Amino acid sequence: MYEQTCLCALYPGQWRAYADQLHRWLVPGGRLFALFMQSLRPGAAEGYIQGPPYHCDVHAMRALLPESKWAWPKPPYARTAHPSGLAELAVVLERR
Repeated sequence: MYEQTCLCALYPGQWRAYADQLHRWLVPGGRLFALFMQSLRPGAAEGYIQGPPYHCDVHAMRALLPESKWAWPKPPYARTAHPSGLAELAVVLERR
C-alpha cells in the first residue's frame, strides 16, 4: 500500500482511525510505503496545529504506527523533495 499526502491532509484528530484502517487493510507481512510530510511550522512550538499539510513528525508516526503492529526499519530515513517545496521522509513498514 502506498501512503502519500493522505495522512498529512487529515486533521491529526483523525489519524488514529486512519492508522487503524491501514492496519486492517493489509495482511500480516504486507508493506506500507509511506512518505511522511515534513511541514513543521513556527506555531508548533506554542502547540498550534497548523495545516494541511500537517507535519508528520517521525516520532509521532512511530507512536501512531507502533512497533507492536508494524516493523520499522532502522533510521536514518530517506528525505525526498516534495513538489510543494517541502520534504517527505520515506519509510517502508511491514504489518505484523
